[in-house]
Amino acid sequence: MRISLKHSISGLYAITPEEPDTAVLLHKVKQVLLGGARVLQYRNKLGSAALRREQASALRRLTHEFNACLIINDDAALALKVDADGVHLGGDDGSVVSARAIVGADKIIGVSCYNQLALAHQAVSLGADYVAFGAFFASNIKPDAVAATPDLLRQARREIALPCVAIGGITAENGATLLDAGADALAVISALFAAEDITLVAQQFTNLYSDNLSGRSNMTSHNQELFDASQRLIPGGVNSPVRAFRSVGGTPLFFKRGEGAYVWDADDKRYIDYVGSWGPMIAGHCHPDVVRAVQAAAANGLGFGAPTAAELEIAQLLCKLLPSLEMVRLVSSGTEATMTAIRLARGYTGRSRIVKFEGCYHGHSDGLLVKAGSGALTFGQPSSSGVPAEIAALTTVLDYNDAAGLERAFAEMGGEIAAVIVEPVAGNMNLIAPKPEFLTAMRNLCTQYGAVLILDEVMTGFRVSLQGAQGYYGIKPDLVTLGKVMGGGLPAAAFGGRRDIMQCLAPLGPVYQAGTLSGNPLAVAAGMATLKLVQEEGFYERLSQRATQLTTGLSASAKRHGVEFCAQSVGGMFGLYFSKAIPTSYAEVMACDKDAFNRFFHAMLDAGVYLAPSAFEAGFVSSAHTAADIDATIAAADKIFSVWK
Repeated sequence: MRISLKHSISGLYAITPEEPDTAVLLHKVKQVLLGGARVLQYRNKLGSAALRREQASALRRLTHEFNACLIINDDAALALKVDADGVHLGGDDGSVVSARAIVGADKIIGVSCYNQLALAHQAVSLGADYVAFGAFFASNIKPDAVAATPDLLRQARREIALPCVAIGGITAENGATLLDAGADALAVISALFAAEDITLVAQQFTNLYSDNLSGRSNMTSHNQELFDASQRLIPGGVNSPVRAFRSVGGTPLFFKRGEGAYVWDADDKRYIDYVGSWGPMIAGHCHPDVVRAVQAAAANGLGFGAPTAAELEIAQLLCKLLPSLEMVRLVSSGTEATMTAIRLARGYTGRSRIVKFEGCYHGHSDGLLVKAGSGALTFGQPSSSGVPAEIAALTTVLDYNDAAGLERAFAEMGGEIAAVIVEPVAGNMNLIAPKPEFLTAMRNLCTQYGAVLILDEVMTGFRVSLQGAQGYYGIKPDLVTLGKVMGGGLPAAAFGGRRDIMQCLAPLGPVYQAGTLSGNPLAVAAGMATLKLVQEEGFYERLSQRATQLTTGLSASAKRHGVEFCAQSVGGMFGLYFSKAIPTSYAEVMACDKDAFNRFFHAMLDAGVYLAPSAFEAGFVSSAHTAADIDATIAAADKIFSVWK
């Protein structure tokens, strides 16, 4: 069977420079392949026959490791000797018929047609598999070679049913013009191999493409089209900042569906998903039990703005699963839950000061966007514009995992502190696990000084264990906030805790809170179905095993290839760090290599693995992830690490 040319000749078509040093050549080509090149043409007009065979053989092994296509320039016999994927012929390099007789029917043959459509038609009639046109732009190698135009590509696209390659002076800036005209691949030499950061430039080229089965370029990518249209109506094109890919660069993915451990983007490319809607999809996407529950609830009404029996049912289940909950109130988002918990703590204690920890994120209410993590951290903004200084002054920010610092703060202002709010496992400055003495000191100090301890378990609740982080670490909060998993993927959250504190809420007490969509029946149905699933015997053991399999596998691969990298997991959450040691504080997270993460993120994305698009976010596994999914993820990373420099 002939290689599927529609998929082979597309994207970045890299052409090697004249390089006599094989080691140097291989190093550069690795960077190109890591950047996403789909095709490599080996071209060496000056080397000896022995050198050309040595280099071609080495490149054949390397390209096949990356599942890329190796084409030999002008030498069908060499292509046959090294078992290359094909040969490219120039105007004086022999006929297609002769080359086919040498390389065989299953190999690719390409032909340079310069600016002559007639040559392309002739090549097609003789059995060529792709045609190349150029030069389109002036280059350092051939400054006077410009002969082809985008109109030639448009005409070829209409008349020729083969992949068309554009060549000549192409850069990441001008390549879009040729893609728009119909080029399937961009052939690049100097703009690529002469770059200071070859991988980065290769990624810039590959970002022009949609790496999907139809081989369409990114100029016609639905992701790009949707993002362009969204930016005209939605600030930044997204409805939550981290989704914009500003931290990692590139065009954000627009997802159209999910199933199990996988998501598909607007171009129908499938990814193994480790974001899981930022945590809620603990049972995977579209779990049939959850879908059936939502459908059944929808059939009875989408919302009432009045009490339902289902609200009581989920409240009973939450209080049963989390012993710290004596009473609970449903809301619609994690921000709403934490904002109200803070107000409730102030109303209960009669105090105003709040203590939070640097790098922890508790939603976007004014008093908590003070050196916040998550999106604010991603953009390097220690606080948000629009937050009055008077409100920020009521929040004291301490170092996470610093028990001594917390003790000093209570010693200085313990009588002013209404509440301490903390992510028991920080997940918004990547994943940072708590030191046992940190949580113990927090509980003891809050009890001693009459402050309210609020565990923000919006992320960790039912994610790290059935009893959340409070059960995992054996700490009992006064109030707890929940979200994500408890909504099963729909907008649902809650806060609750000690009865004496919760009875301060209206209509029983003076602390006001209300919400039109609180306890929405569809969200409650999705949450109940999900909470039933996570109670199955062995659920969290299996979930933790998958997360551990992932982090240990990635760490072992990186170590094997000498890459400075480490990883850890807590329950179904995990963190990836480009650093020598696992960080334990905000400062240590900030010292990790963010640029290395960004490279890794894009390389994994190309390989069909979707990680959080920020170095400062935790990742999530689901019960739908199989051992094979984890193995495939580790294998993809191993390929990347094997050429990491």
